[in-house]
Amino acid sequence: MKLLKLLTVPAVLLLSLVVATPALAHGLAGATVNIKCDQEAGRICVTLEGDIEQNNEARFVFFQVFEHGSTTPLDVIEFSLPAFDSKPGANNHFKDTQCFKVLSSNATSFTVKIVKVTSDEAGSHPSDLTLHLPSGDVAFDQNHQPITPVGDTDRCMAPTPTPQTPTPTASAAVTTTLAGTGGFDFRYPLIGLTALVAGLALLLVSASRGRSSTK
Repeated sequence: MKLLKLLTVPAVLLLSLVVATPALAHGLAGATVNIKCDQEAGRICVTLEGDIEQNNEARFVFFQVFEHGSTTPLDVIEFSLPAFDSKPGANNHFKDTQCFKVLSSNATSFTVKIVKVTSDEAGSHPSDLTLHLPSGDVAFDQNHQPITPVGDTDRCMAPTPTPQTPTPTASAAVTTTLAGTGGFDFRYPLIGLTALVAGLALLLVSASRGRSSTK
């Protein structure tokens, strides 16, 4: 009985220590998800940012894009969260941008969702991670993989290039003139004919003046 009483105090202290010590959880603190349209490429892109929490192991976070109101995914992207770096002065801030493929859907609006977290790049081993988003914590584990909408976006399309009208060159203008005359340029004969007529006129004027002077 005395032994039992002696063991009670250490047992209570040990239990208190276990309760007071937080469980080692994997998480991304201050996580934000930014969705934008890359208009040059016509693709919807997602930026995931946050601080990797202490004791965090490497995790892969998968996003999918859906037509608004649909449950059929159109494409998937993944973010690779590295393990927490415990070295002094290490930078454990994470920021990365991934883009979905160009969507062939004609829908006008889309929804981006986080669909799972895994410990492998292939996505076959669900794992634990807590994303501390501004809207609230989203916790994933081996048995619970909540599909979480994180934002909507309009249709993303690359701009249609404006066709350029070619400026006609001098050689093109000459070619057009020759083509309209069957390939023969009549300008030179016309110039020669004009010079001939002018010469004959001068000759006639000179002859007329000569006859007038002989009278």
